[in-house]
Amino acid sequence: MECQDMNQAGKLENLKTEMEKNEVSVLGVSEVRWKGQGEIRSGDYTVYYSGGEWAERGVAIVVHKSVVRSVVKKIVCNDRIIALKLKAEPVDILIMQVYMPTSEYEDDEVEKVYDTIEEILQEDGRGDTNSIILGDWNSIVGDEPYQNIVGSHGLGRRNHRGQMLIDFCERNGLIVTNTWFKKPKRRIYTWKEPGVWRRHQLDYILVKHRFRNSVKDVKTLPGADIDSDHNLLVAKFRTRLKKIIGFRKRRPRWDLEKLYAQRQSVQETLEEKLGAIEGESGNAEVQWNNIKECMLDTISVLVGKVEKIARKPWVTQEMMSKMEERRKWKNVNNEESRRKYRRLRN
Repeated sequence: MECQDMNQAGKLENLKTEMEKNEVSVLGVSEVRWKGQGEIRSGDYTVYYSGGEWAERGVAIVVHKSVVRSVVKKIVCNDRIIALKLKAEPVDILIMQVYMPTSEYEDDEVEKVYDTIEEILQEDGRGDTNSIILGDWNSIVGDEPYQNIVGSHGLGRRNHRGQMLIDFCERNGLIVTNTWFKKPKRRIYTWKEPGVWRRHQLDYILVKHRFRNSVKDVKTLPGADIDSDHNLLVAKFRTRLKKIIGFRKRRPRWDLEKLYAQRQSVQETLEEKLGAIEGESGNAEVQWNNIKECMLDTISVLVGKVEKIARKPWVTQEMMSKMEERRKWKNVNNEESRRKYRRLRN
Protein backbone atom coordinates (compact mmCIF):
# COMPACT_ATOMS: atom_id res chain seq x y z
CA MET A 1 0.00 0.00 0.00
CA GLU A 2 1.24 3.46 -0.75
CA CYS A 3 0.58 6.25 1.70
CA GLN A 4 1.60 9.74 0.73
CA ASP A 5 3.46 11.55 3.50
CA MET A 6 2.80 9.82 6.83
CA ASN A 7 4.11 12.96 8.55
CA GLN A 8 0.68 14.53 8.14
CA ALA A 9 -1.31 14.91 11.35
CA GLY A 10 -3.57 11.93 11.99
CA LYS A 11 -2.19 9.81 9.13
CA LEU A 12 -0.88 7.01 11.35
CA GLU A 13 -4.05 7.00 13.44
CA ASN A 14 -6.04 6.78 10.21
CA LEU A 15 -4.04 3.70 9.14
CA LYS A 16 -4.44 2.06 12.53
CA THR A 17 -8.21 2.61 12.42
CA GLU A 18 -8.46 0.94 9.00
CA MET A 19 -6.23 -1.94 10.09
CA GLU A 20 -8.48 -2.58 13.07
CA LYS A 21 -11.69 -2.32 11.04
CA ASN A 22 -10.43 -4.68 8.34
CA GLU A 23 -8.58 -7.05 10.71
CA VAL A 24 -5.19 -6.43 9.10
CA SER A 25 -2.31 -7.65 11.30
CA VAL A 26 0.62 -6.59 9.09
CA LEU A 27 0.57 -3.58 6.76
CA GLY A 28 3.29 -2.55 4.31
CA VAL A 29 3.54 1.15 3.48
CA SER A 30 5.42 2.95 0.70
CA GLU A 31 6.39 6.60 0.47
CA VAL A 32 6.15 7.27 4.21
CA ARG A 33 8.55 10.24 3.91
CA TRP A 34 10.16 9.71 7.31
CA LYS A 35 13.86 10.41 7.77
CA GLY A 36 16.22 7.82 9.21
CA GLN A 37 15.50 4.30 10.39
CA GLY A 38 13.97 2.82 13.51
CA GLU A 39 10.76 1.70 15.15
CA ILE A 40 8.02 3.38 17.16
CA ARG A 41 5.16 1.99 19.20
CA SER A 42 1.73 3.57 18.81
CA GLY A 43 -1.08 2.02 20.81
CA ASP A 44 -1.49 -1.63 19.80
CA TYR A 45 0.84 -1.24 16.79
CA THR A 46 4.55 -1.02 16.15
CA VAL A 47 5.91 0.77 13.07
CA TYR A 48 9.24 -0.42 11.67
CA TYR A 49 10.47 2.16 9.17
CA SER A 50 13.37 2.86 6.85
CA GLY A 51 13.87 6.25 5.24
CA GLY A 52 16.73 8.24 3.82
CA GLU A 53 18.61 11.37 4.76
CA TRP A 54 15.74 13.46 3.43
CA ALA A 55 11.99 13.10 4.03
CA GLU A 56 11.43 11.47 0.64
CA ARG A 57 10.31 7.99 -0.39
CA GLY A 58 10.71 5.65 2.60
CA VAL A 59 9.05 2.33 3.49
CA ALA A 60 7.52 0.89 6.63
CA ILE A 61 5.83 -2.20 8.04
CA VAL A 62 3.09 -1.65 10.62
CA VAL A 63 2.59 -4.65 12.90
CA HIS A 64 -0.13 -5.44 15.44
CA LYS A 65 1.02 -6.34 18.94
CA SER A 66 -0.12 -9.94 18.40
CA VAL A 67 2.53 -10.26 15.67
CA VAL A 68 5.33 -8.21 17.24
CA ARG A 69 6.15 -11.03 19.63
CA SER A 70 6.99 -13.27 16.67
CA VAL A 71 9.52 -10.87 15.11
CA VAL A 72 12.98 -12.39 15.33
CA LYS A 73 14.88 -10.19 12.88
CA LYS A 74 14.60 -6.70 11.36
CA ILE A 75 16.26 -6.09 7.99
CA VAL A 76 16.54 -2.36 7.35
CA CYS A 77 18.08 -1.65 3.94
CA ASN A 78 17.30 1.77 2.48
CA ASP A 79 14.39 4.03 1.61
CA ARG A 80 12.97 1.43 -0.80
CA ILE A 81 13.23 -1.88 1.09
CA ILE A 82 12.53 -3.09 4.62
CA ALA A 83 11.88 -6.64 5.87
CA LEU A 84 10.92 -8.60 8.98
CA LYS A 85 11.57 -12.25 9.82
CA LEU A 86 8.79 -13.94 11.80
CA LYS A 87 8.87 -17.20 13.73
CA ALA A 88 5.86 -19.20 12.57
CA GLU A 89 4.46 -22.67 11.96
CA PRO A 90 4.85 -24.76 9.88
CA VAL A 91 7.68 -22.54 8.52
CA ASP A 92 9.17 -19.14 9.30
CA ILE A 93 8.01 -16.11 7.31
CA LEU A 94 10.01 -13.33 5.67
CA ILE A 95 7.86 -10.23 5.00
CA MET A 96 9.38 -7.58 2.76
CA GLN A 97 7.98 -4.17 1.77
CA VAL A 98 9.21 -2.67 -1.51
CA TYR A 99 8.79 0.70 -3.20
CA MET A 100 9.98 0.42 -6.80
CA PRO A 101 11.25 3.43 -8.82
CA THR A 102 8.67 5.09 -11.04
CA SER A 103 8.92 5.36 -14.84
CA GLU A 104 10.98 8.54 -14.38
CA TYR A 105 13.95 6.35 -13.42
CA GLU A 106 16.12 4.28 -15.75
CA ASP A 107 15.95 0.47 -15.76
CA ASP A 108 19.36 0.36 -14.08
CA GLU A 109 17.84 1.84 -10.92
CA VAL A 110 15.08 -0.77 -11.00
CA GLU A 111 17.61 -3.60 -11.41
CA LYS A 112 19.55 -2.34 -8.39
CA VAL A 113 16.43 -2.71 -6.25
CA TYR A 114 15.81 -6.22 -7.61
CA ASP A 115 19.44 -7.13 -6.83
CA THR A 116 19.02 -6.01 -3.22
CA ILE A 117 15.78 -7.98 -2.85
CA GLU A 118 17.50 -11.10 -4.18
CA GLU A 119 20.37 -10.67 -1.72
CA ILE A 120 17.86 -10.62 1.14
CA LEU A 121 16.09 -13.69 -0.23
CA GLN A 122 19.37 -15.59 -0.48
CA GLU A 123 20.35 -14.61 3.06
CA ASP A 124 17.05 -14.78 4.96
CA GLY A 125 14.55 -16.47 2.61
CA ARG A 126 16.40 -19.70 2.04
CA GLY A 127 15.10 -23.21 2.60
CA ASP A 128 11.66 -23.61 4.11
CA THR A 129 11.14 -19.90 4.81
CA ASN A 130 7.95 -18.56 3.23
CA SER A 131 8.89 -15.26 1.57
CA ILE A 132 6.12 -12.69 1.13
CA ILE A 133 7.06 -9.56 -0.80
CA LEU A 134 4.55 -6.76 -1.03
CA GLY A 135 4.59 -3.20 -2.24
CA ASP A 136 4.19 -0.66 -4.99
CA TRP A 137 6.03 -2.18 -7.96
CA ASN A 138 5.14 0.63 -10.41
CA SER A 139 4.62 -2.00 -13.10
CA ILE A 140 1.76 -3.75 -14.87
CA VAL A 141 1.85 -7.54 -15.28
CA GLY A 142 -1.54 -7.44 -17.02
CA ASP A 143 -4.36 -9.94 -17.45
CA GLU A 144 -2.50 -12.36 -19.71
CA PRO A 145 -1.42 -15.54 -17.85
CA TYR A 146 2.26 -16.41 -17.79
CA GLN A 147 3.26 -19.97 -16.85
CA ASN A 148 2.56 -20.51 -13.14
CA ILE A 149 3.58 -16.97 -12.17
CA VAL A 150 0.78 -14.68 -13.39
CA GLY A 151 -2.86 -15.76 -13.37
CA SER A 152 -5.68 -14.65 -15.65
CA HIS A 153 -7.23 -12.19 -13.21
CA GLY A 154 -4.84 -9.26 -13.48
CA LEU A 155 -5.70 -5.88 -14.95
CA GLY A 156 -4.50 -4.06 -18.05
CA ARG A 157 -1.84 -4.77 -20.65
CA ARG A 158 1.61 -5.92 -19.57
CA ASN A 159 4.33 -3.27 -19.87
CA HIS A 160 8.14 -3.45 -19.87
CA ARG A 161 8.44 -3.03 -16.11
CA GLY A 162 5.80 -5.71 -15.69
CA GLN A 163 7.95 -8.12 -17.67
CA MET A 164 10.92 -7.23 -15.46
CA LEU A 165 8.79 -8.17 -12.43
CA ILE A 166 7.80 -11.48 -14.05
CA ASP A 167 11.45 -12.25 -14.85
CA PHE A 168 12.34 -11.56 -11.21
CA CYS A 169 9.56 -13.92 -10.04
CA GLU A 170 10.73 -16.63 -12.44
CA ARG A 171 14.31 -16.45 -11.13
CA ASN A 172 13.15 -16.73 -7.53
CA GLY A 173 10.21 -19.13 -7.69
CA LEU A 174 7.55 -16.52 -6.84
CA ILE A 175 3.97 -15.97 -7.98
CA VAL A 176 1.89 -12.78 -8.24
CA THR A 177 -0.94 -13.71 -5.87
CA ASN A 178 -3.48 -11.01 -6.74
CA THR A 179 -3.71 -12.24 -10.35
CA TRP A 180 -4.96 -15.68 -9.29
CA PHE A 181 -8.24 -14.72 -7.59
CA LYS A 182 -11.29 -13.84 -9.68
CA LYS A 183 -12.73 -10.57 -8.41
CA PRO A 184 -14.82 -7.71 -9.76
CA LYS A 185 -12.71 -4.90 -11.22
CA ARG A 186 -13.22 -2.66 -8.17
CA ARG A 187 -11.49 -5.37 -6.09
CA ILE A 188 -8.55 -5.63 -8.50
CA TYR A 189 -7.27 -2.14 -9.29
CA THR A 190 -4.83 -0.62 -6.80
CA TRP A 191 -4.21 2.89 -8.16
CA LYS A 192 -6.55 5.52 -9.52
CA GLU A 193 -4.93 8.01 -11.90
CA PRO A 194 -5.60 11.54 -10.58
CA GLY A 195 -7.99 13.60 -12.65
CA VAL A 196 -8.93 11.07 -15.32
CA TRP A 197 -10.10 8.29 -12.96
CA ARG A 198 -8.28 5.58 -14.92
CA ARG A 199 -7.65 2.48 -12.86
CA HIS A 200 -4.43 0.47 -12.83
CA GLN A 201 -2.93 -2.49 -10.98
CA LEU A 202 0.52 -1.43 -9.74
CA ASP A 203 0.67 -3.03 -6.27
CA TYR A 204 1.28 -6.77 -5.93
CA ILE A 205 1.82 -9.37 -3.24
CA LEU A 206 4.35 -12.05 -4.19
CA VAL A 207 4.78 -15.38 -2.46
CA LYS A 208 6.89 -18.48 -3.03
CA HIS A 209 5.20 -20.89 -5.43
CA ARG A 210 5.61 -23.82 -3.04
CA PHE A 211 3.53 -21.96 -0.44
CA ARG A 212 0.79 -20.69 -2.77
CA ASN A 213 -1.81 -22.84 -0.99
CA SER A 214 -1.28 -20.84 2.19
CA VAL A 215 -2.81 -17.81 0.41
CA LYS A 216 -6.56 -17.97 0.97
CA ASP A 217 -7.66 -14.67 -0.63
CA VAL A 218 -6.29 -11.44 -2.12
CA LYS A 219 -8.32 -8.32 -2.94
CA THR A 220 -8.36 -4.54 -2.70
CA LEU A 221 -10.56 -2.61 -0.29
CA PRO A 222 -11.58 0.54 -2.19
CA GLY A 223 -13.84 1.59 0.69
CA ALA A 224 -10.94 1.79 3.16
CA ASP A 225 -10.06 5.44 3.69
CA ILE A 226 -6.26 5.61 3.88
CA ASP A 227 -6.08 9.12 2.38
CA SER A 228 -4.17 7.93 -0.69
CA ASP A 229 -4.72 7.46 -4.40
CA HIS A 230 -3.77 3.80 -3.87
CA ASN A 231 -6.29 1.26 -2.57
CA LEU A 232 -5.56 -1.00 0.37
CA LEU A 233 -4.49 -4.41 -0.98
CA VAL A 234 -5.00 -7.24 1.50
CA ALA A 235 -4.19 -10.95 1.50
CA LYS A 236 -5.34 -13.65 3.87
CA PHE A 237 -2.73 -16.27 4.78
CA ARG A 238 -3.07 -19.52 6.69
CA THR A 239 -0.26 -19.72 9.22
CA ARG A 240 0.38 -19.78 12.94
CA LEU A 241 2.86 -17.45 14.57
CA LYS A 242 5.11 -18.37 17.47
CA LYS A 243 5.52 -15.99 20.38
CA ILE A 244 9.23 -15.35 20.83
CA ILE A 245 9.59 -12.01 22.53
CA GLY A 246 7.39 -11.06 25.47
CA PHE A 247 6.91 -7.48 26.52
CA ARG A 248 8.29 -6.80 29.97
CA LYS A 249 6.92 -4.06 32.11
CA ARG A 250 9.45 -1.27 32.13
CA ARG A 251 10.92 -0.56 35.57
CA PRO A 252 10.66 3.02 36.86
CA ARG A 253 13.99 4.86 36.57
CA TRP A 254 15.74 6.83 39.30
CA ASP A 255 15.53 10.59 38.87
CA LEU A 256 19.15 11.22 37.80
CA GLU A 257 18.69 15.00 37.54
CA LYS A 258 17.52 15.16 41.15
CA LEU A 259 20.34 12.83 42.20
CA TYR A 260 22.86 15.23 40.67
CA ALA A 261 21.21 18.21 42.36
CA GLN A 262 21.12 16.43 45.75
CA ARG A 263 24.50 14.73 45.42
CA GLN A 264 26.04 16.43 48.46
CA SER A 265 23.12 15.54 50.74
CA VAL A 266 23.01 11.98 49.38
CA GLN A 267 26.73 11.52 50.00
CA GLU A 268 26.55 12.82 53.58
CA THR A 269 23.51 10.70 54.48
CA LEU A 270 25.01 7.61 52.90
CA GLU A 271 28.31 8.05 54.76
CA GLU A 272 26.40 8.38 58.04
CA LYS A 273 24.35 5.21 57.45
CA LEU A 274 27.34 3.17 56.26
CA GLY A 275 29.29 4.30 59.32
CA ALA A 276 26.53 3.03 61.59
CA ILE A 277 26.74 -0.51 60.18
CA GLU A 278 30.50 -0.62 59.76
CA GLY A 279 31.12 -2.69 62.86
CA GLU A 280 28.30 -5.19 62.32
CA SER A 281 29.34 -8.82 61.91
CA GLY A 282 28.20 -11.30 59.27
CA ASN A 283 29.40 -12.98 56.11
CA ALA A 284 30.02 -11.14 52.84
CA GLU A 285 26.46 -11.64 51.57
CA VAL A 286 24.92 -10.20 54.75
CA GLN A 287 27.25 -7.22 54.68
CA TRP A 288 26.47 -6.56 51.00
CA ASN A 289 22.71 -6.70 51.66
CA ASN A 290 23.13 -4.19 54.49
CA ILE A 291 25.10 -1.83 52.25
CA LYS A 292 22.57 -2.20 49.42
CA GLU A 293 19.69 -1.49 51.80
CA CYS A 294 21.40 1.67 53.03
CA MET A 295 21.94 2.90 49.49
CA LEU A 296 18.37 2.15 48.34
CA ASP A 297 16.82 3.76 51.44
CA THR A 298 18.91 6.88 51.00
CA ILE A 299 18.16 7.32 47.30
CA SER A 300 14.47 6.50 47.77
CA VAL A 301 14.04 9.20 50.43
CA LEU A 302 16.21 11.94 48.91
CA VAL A 303 15.85 11.29 45.17
CA GLY A 304 12.94 9.07 44.18
CA LYS A 305 12.02 7.83 40.75
CA VAL A 306 10.90 9.57 37.60
CA GLU A 307 7.14 9.93 37.53
CA LYS A 308 5.48 8.66 34.38
CA ILE A 309 3.55 11.40 32.64
CA ALA A 310 0.39 10.14 31.03
CA ARG A 311 0.28 10.94 27.35
CA LYS A 312 -2.66 12.91 26.13
CA PRO A 313 -4.30 11.60 22.97
CA TRP A 314 -3.12 13.91 20.16
CA VAL A 315 -5.72 12.68 17.69
CA THR A 316 -8.85 14.59 18.60
CA GLN A 317 -12.43 13.48 18.23
CA GLU A 318 -12.80 16.13 15.55
CA MET A 319 -10.03 14.49 13.50
CA MET A 320 -11.60 11.04 13.89
CA SER A 321 -14.98 12.40 12.79
CA LYS A 322 -13.36 13.94 9.73
CA MET A 323 -11.79 10.56 8.84
CA GLU A 324 -15.18 8.86 9.12
CA GLU A 325 -16.85 11.56 7.01
CA ARG A 326 -14.13 11.27 4.36
CA ARG A 327 -14.56 7.48 4.24
CA LYS A 328 -18.31 7.95 3.57
CA TRP A 329 -17.73 10.10 0.47
CA LYS A 330 -14.69 8.27 -0.90
CA ASN A 331 -16.45 5.91 -3.30
CA VAL A 332 -19.66 7.78 -4.12
CA ASN A 333 -19.23 8.45 -7.83
CA ASN A 334 -20.67 11.90 -8.50
CA GLU A 335 -19.23 15.39 -8.70
CA GLU A 336 -20.63 16.63 -5.40
CA SER A 337 -19.21 13.63 -3.52
CA ARG A 338 -15.79 14.08 -5.13
CA ARG A 339 -15.84 17.75 -4.19
CA LYS A 340 -16.67 16.94 -0.56
CA TYR A 341 -13.97 14.26 -0.44
CA ARG A 342 -11.34 16.67 -1.81
CA ARG A 343 -12.40 19.31 0.74
CA LEU A 344 -12.07 16.83 3.61
CA ARG A 345 -8.58 15.76 2.47
CA ASN A 346 -7.26 19.32 2.74
